Amino acid sequence: MAISAYALVRISPNKVKKVTEEAEKIPGVKNVHPVTGPYDAIIYLEATDMKELGKVVLAEIHGLDGVIDTTTCLVVEY
Repeated sequence: MAISAYALVRISPNKVKKVTEEAEKIPGVKNVHPVTGPYDAIIYLEATDMKELGKVVLAEIHGLDGVIDTTTCLVVEY
């Protein structure tokens, strides 16, 4: 069963467009939306398990130039 999550991303000023464009290329990322408020982008992603999810968030998303911080929210299925 796949794991779905939202990564709430804070990005350095003037790098939002670049980060969102690069994030769209990451395997597992399904949607990227720049937003207003306390975060600069929300990324919806899917992974096969927690290990893969962690790799995508920590290695791929955090590895993008301009990413300051993320908060990951797992989707709860009832």
